Amino acid sequence: MEEIKIKVKYFNLKYTLECGQCFRWKKQNEFYIGVIKDRVIKIKQDGDTLYVRSNDMNNLESVVKEYFDLNRDYSQIEDRISKVDKYVEKALKNTSGMRHLKQDFFETIVSYIISANNNIPRISKSVNEISKRYGKEIEFEGEKYYLFPTPEQLKDVTIDDYRACGVGFRDKYIYSTVKKINNNEINLDKMQEMDTQDLRKELLNLMGIGPKVADCILLFSCQRQEVFPIDVWVERVMKKLYFNDKEVSKKEILKYACDNFGNDAGIIQQHLFYNIRENMI
Repeated sequence: MEEIKIKVKYFNLKYTLECGQCFRWKKQNEFYIGVIKDRVIKIKQDGDTLYVRSNDMNNLESVVKEYFDLNRDYSQIEDRISKVDKYVEKALKNTSGMRHLKQDFFETIVSYIISANNNIPRISKSVNEISKRYGKEIEFEGEKYYLFPTPEQLKDVTIDDYRACGVGFRDKYIYSTVKKINNNEINLDKMQEMDTQDLRKELLNLMGIGPKVADCILLFSCQRQEVFPIDVWVERVMKKLYFNDKEVSKKEILKYACDNFGNDAGIIQQHLFYNIRENMI
């Protein structure tokens, strides 16, 4: 089986894929298998080397490097955030090498609409079901996989069709967003060129997208690493570490993060999130 090798530094595949930012990767023995962009990826890490296979080997190294943000120097980032405070330093030591993915913008929007008041297994199941019903089929190593469908491929999908994919009350939100894209009411390419605040406002105008979901899309697709999504885990860890477990508003938590974490807030958020979820801090 043909595969490529990619040398990496300051990268941990497990932390990056298991920290809750993505929904279409599965662990299979020592490999992770996922569907990204236009292909299936099978990848494992051994020390400072990634071993990668795919149904499409063309341009594979650049696809992997872009998706996993491997072209960015995280040694400088980790050195910088290790000096923020003792809690961030400890969290970073536990999960060094975690990176933010550059996921497809449209897929991330739909996935995070589905994520509202939901859990990861159910989100993954719904995203995979939408892909299976409406996306392009790819066969790889004897198994069938499905690309996430484009807005065009979803143009005739009804609210009931989405409901049948297990998305629950979010069916009308996805339908509305897809309709707006196909009617040229919003332009995904132009949205991604906006500055963070303008893009956030555009996302908040879509049905089913609130502040946390908008910030997750900004962070996990657009790599706007200054944003600080606040979910129950982040709220819990921030209260525990910085507010002596007192009741504080999300607005107060956000202000603390902006004031103290600066442009690295999103990266710090993910380390704190993963550490509290896995009982490491």
